[in-house]
Amino acid sequence: MRPPACASLFDDAPSTGWLLTGVLAQRTPANKAQKTFQQLVARIEAKRQQLLHWQAYQLRYNQRVTNEIEPTRARLREGQRRMVDLIDELLNQPRSALRLTRLERAKLGQLLTGIAHGLLDQSGDAALEALYDKYSGVSYRQVLRSQMEMTESMLSEVFGLEIDDEHAAASTEELLELAQKQIEERFEEEERLAELRHEARSAKRSKAGTAKADAAQARREEAAREVSQSLREVYRKLASALHPDREPDAMERQRKTHLMQRVNQAYDANDLLTLLALQLEIEQIDAEHMASVTPQRLAHYNQILREQLAELEAEVERCVEPFRGVSPRSKLTPDNVDRAIGVEIARIELQISDLLHDLTALREPNYLRESLKHYPLDEDFVDPEDLAGLFDVLAPIQQRGSAGGKKRRK
Repeated sequence: MRPPACASLFDDAPSTGWLLTGVLAQRTPANKAQKTFQQLVARIEAKRQQLLHWQAYQLRYNQRVTNEIEPTRARLREGQRRMVDLIDELLNQPRSALRLTRLERAKLGQLLTGIAHGLLDQSGDAALEALYDKYSGVSYRQVLRSQMEMTESMLSEVFGLEIDDEHAAASTEELLELAQKQIEERFEEEERLAELRHEARSAKRSKAGTAKADAAQARREEAAREVSQSLREVYRKLASALHPDREPDAMERQRKTHLMQRVNQAYDANDLLTLLALQLEIEQIDAEHMASVTPQRLAHYNQILREQLAELEAEVERCVEPFRGVSPRSKLTPDNVDRAIGVEIARIELQISDLLHDLTALREPNYLRESLKHYPLDEDFVDPEDLAGLFDVLAPIQQRGSAGGKKRRK
């Protein structure tokens, strides 16, 4: 349940005091490129804030899992284990003590095996498995084998997968992992074959087509070099102004050393937005400068920002993905996840409260029988006493029905 840590490419994002959106808002965009630039800057800054919120929440989430959810679930499992022992104790009492019908005893056996099955699925317990086997029509091991066979059959019929003996799985979970691996290998092979077909088709192109493709590739490479050059020029201007070796004052040299570290980190990450924010911070640029950037340079900036936004969106998605199963809300936010955790803890606490009550109350025969009235017996429940229990229930009903019929005939 604990999500992996997400190290950000943007840990050293500029403080809110140097956000470009505020500077850019001082002027109305003069053209479409400037408007696109402002929109991209705003989206990146908003996405950065979203990422920072998720990263900050991860610590609280891990703490709540460790300190609240896991201990609460452990208490629930402990109560369920005690309930299994209690039901076993009740079923081992003399029939005259509780005066339970065969149907009621069958219901108790079903309740025991249901709880035991859930606990065994979480962790092994030889004594618990023995109790399950005692009251179930089939052993727990047989149930696991049946689940494995059903899963293998489904994987074979639906996906055409076959798990050989060499890679035999020990559990349904392992079987599904092997199936996932096979599916991924199949997709990779299909992609490899598609790539080979694509290369074969490319080889058959005419010389004119090849020359045209080469020209297009050359144009793309030249555009990439120009974009890289635009980023490099921003870096060079910052490096020229902040180089600490040229600063005689010790305090100022220390400040520039820290700033230069941020510059180098941003440049290595192709983080144009942080580089521009640093230029703003040291007063190399202002709103007027940003409004006077040439259309060609602005086009390069926009291309860099689009790539930066795409990387940032992918990074946010990696951090958010582990939480998708936690909150059912359509809008996934740290607040919604935290509320969902609170709801889950409250639900488990209610289960624990009900368990503690029943662990005492079920020892009272009248309460036990009244509770069993509302507990349904599964249609496919296997118990040798089922028919006898049904006769216990149906006989009085048939007698009342016969009596009622005679009265109507009168």
